[in-house]
Amino acid sequence: MSKNRVNLITDQTAQRTKVNECAYGDGPGKNYRWQDVHRDLQVGKYAGVYGWDNAAYWGLAEHRAGIDLAEFYKKRTADEVFLPEWEELLKDPKTQESWENIVMFDPMGMFSFPPTIAACRANLSIPEMSTLHRDGKIVKRNGDIQTSKASVYYSWNIPRLADRLNMTEADMRQKLYKFSKDNDVLRDDIKVFLPAVGGFTVYCFGDLLKLKNTETQVTVRVHDECIGSDVFGSDICTCRPYLIYALQHAVETAQRGGVGLVVYFRKEGRSLGEVVKFRVYNARGNQQGGDTAEKYFHQTESIAGIRDARFQEMMPDGLHWIGVKRIDYLMSMSNEKYEAIVNSGIEVVNRVSLADDFVPDSAWVELGAKIASGYGEQEGEVVQTTKESVRQTLNSLDSVRNQCRRMLQVGLEGGLDHFTIHMENLPKVADHLQQVIQEQFSNVEGIPPHSRFRHFHIDKLNTLTSSWNCDAVERARRLVDLCFVSVLLDAGAGADWHYVSATDGQRYSRSEGLAVASFEMFTQGFFSTDPACKHRVNAMALKNLNLETLERGFQIHQSNKMTGLEGRLELVQRFGRSLEAHPEIFGASDLFRPGNVVDHLLEKHPDKTISIPDLWSVLMTSLEEIWPAHNSWSGKGQSPIWPGVRRGDIWWHTRLRTPTGLPGSDLVPFHKLTQWLCYSIMEPLENVLGIRFTEVDRLTALAEYRNGGLFVDMGVLEIRNKEMGQVPIDHEAVVEWRALTVVLMDEVAVMLRKKMDSPDLNMRKILECSWRAGRNLAHANRPNGMPPLDVVSDGTVF
Repeated sequence: MSKNRVNLITDQTAQRTKVNECAYGDGPGKNYRWQDVHRDLQVGKYAGVYGWDNAAYWGLAEHRAGIDLAEFYKKRTADEVFLPEWEELLKDPKTQESWENIVMFDPMGMFSFPPTIAACRANLSIPEMSTLHRDGKIVKRNGDIQTSKASVYYSWNIPRLADRLNMTEADMRQKLYKFSKDNDVLRDDIKVFLPAVGGFTVYCFGDLLKLKNTETQVTVRVHDECIGSDVFGSDICTCRPYLIYALQHAVETAQRGGVGLVVYFRKEGRSLGEVVKFRVYNARGNQQGGDTAEKYFHQTESIAGIRDARFQEMMPDGLHWIGVKRIDYLMSMSNEKYEAIVNSGIEVVNRVSLADDFVPDSAWVELGAKIASGYGEQEGEVVQTTKESVRQTLNSLDSVRNQCRRMLQVGLEGGLDHFTIHMENLPKVADHLQQVIQEQFSNVEGIPPHSRFRHFHIDKLNTLTSSWNCDAVERARRLVDLCFVSVLLDAGAGADWHYVSATDGQRYSRSEGLAVASFEMFTQGFFSTDPACKHRVNAMALKNLNLETLERGFQIHQSNKMTGLEGRLELVQRFGRSLEAHPEIFGASDLFRPGNVVDHLLEKHPDKTISIPDLWSVLMTSLEEIWPAHNSWSGKGQSPIWPGVRRGDIWWHTRLRTPTGLPGSDLVPFHKLTQWLCYSIMEPLENVLGIRFTEVDRLTALAEYRNGGLFVDMGVLEIRNKEMGQVPIDHEAVVEWRALTVVLMDEVAVMLRKKMDSPDLNMRKILECSWRAGRNLAHANRPNGMPPLDVVSDGTVF
């Protein structure tokens, strides 16, 4: 028999003696420890009944079967197998160091007689998660997700639990007796109570034993049962959406080499039960004025007498049981859960709120009420919020700068987790940029505007355009065609990819390489099905673009791989569909094409004067649907059933939930590619058609790694964790870095204008200098010009 098989124990006396030998004694109060709970369970010294919420059924079934189940359940069979990873983790002294304050259950219950914990492996088939990357290890080729799970039944340590909940032991015993009618719970010598409630289940994704390594990245969701939503998909609350969202991130964490944990507690209806919950739902639906956030908790209290019976202080025991000491991503917007975990001694690095596009329409009442009640950082007025209002705010250009300024303020107060700001070094950046201007451009007038056209090589571009026999409007259309596809393909390519130009034989990498590659693909007709001219882009070509064609165009092969290639392909294909979906912008007498936006703008602005907000509105309207339905670390987690607000380059940060706590208040929009496109298409419209743009200063600095690297390399931003390693695009460290880059560049711009006595020096010119300076410093400080943070891009944003 293998060592992890359970011996069939028939001699209960011998087993009890073994347990007594490892016990710490039966002292009162705080001295009654988990070892004592384990011992007393072994000898049957407890109040309540073994069987918990199933005990009554067991009693009836025992009569029908004619056997003594109390004795039967003390046995083990020879076929039971402890999962090796669970056995190793739970028997490790390092893990057990975290057990000292466990008061909810017997942490060694898996090995008890009778057992109170059991673990097994399982495959999960979840329709909403069918788009996850099928790596063959965590997610099987058929889409099933592999997990190991452990079910835990409660064994409450009465004196220690009373102490945790700030109750006297006498009061706790009286209340437990009132609601259980169990006389044994009143006995001072009985320290353990088996409540007739369900316990919890831990679902683990990835190698559980990696929890022993404190460097392992850990994602955690502590989820309270809601069978109506979790199982049947009721749309009145966010329970299933949050569960799916958390499961997705837990799996993706495991695929990155970390561990994802979902701890599922049986606390139906905030532990008030389903009958109370349904009564509340009924009252909410029939109250005068309809269902509103203001009356959300009022109806619960008017029916149940209390708002919540979950006692989140009890919850962290399940995390301590498996030795969790740090949570990189806590998938929760509940302050009660967060504070319970942190107060128990577990570090939380990032809190991840539910992406707004996961919120069903009917659940916005619940969301608004919860936030006002403390799901944000403070209690406050209930504000009616809709998806549309959040969407409009996030998509506005001004919200980029506004939210980034909020991040700077938090940083200046020392409230950021990943960066320290040294504003005293900011003048050095202005000095350095002044030097770049003088050395490379002589003066301000010589600085070209920052746009994609700077990367195309002017001689190649001139050769291409001189071959066109067309009028100025068509020339502008073709340049805009080129600009759109090149910008949409211009996300981080990774340090290993390069491109060898077919025209000059030179080797290019990163953004320059992407520009040259997309330029040459354009000239070769990759993006056109128009037989009249291959130097165009149309919807049909973009929709039909496939991975093999894109790989050929970017020269992808085994030793020349690109980050996020599939994400780029999906983005371009969706753009093709968007062209057809907006005929008022991209339609004309010929095929749907990006360049037809020229005709749209000329029609709307016959005087050839266009404000940046007007141009921005056109781009946001036409591009909004091309971004992923919600952001995901792998770039593959699109939501097929909850479309909505969270699209594209919009990310969350915990520290911004204050002071309002409203939906969207912790979101930071950057719209980097859209702004990059805006800066870029201005150039041909100005130069070819003489269009004049106003309110250009509404655009911001681009939140990308060259500008961001400039501030890190010059000591304005200090990374606190120098050994951070690879970080996903939605890591709060990346959000901090990008937000600070946007507003610090504003500050540098003010200094630079003053230093160079040039009040009209605009951001378009400053970005051309800062981008060059950031690139040069990166090459001087790191191999291959790597950015100071190793960001994992999905090919659609950064």
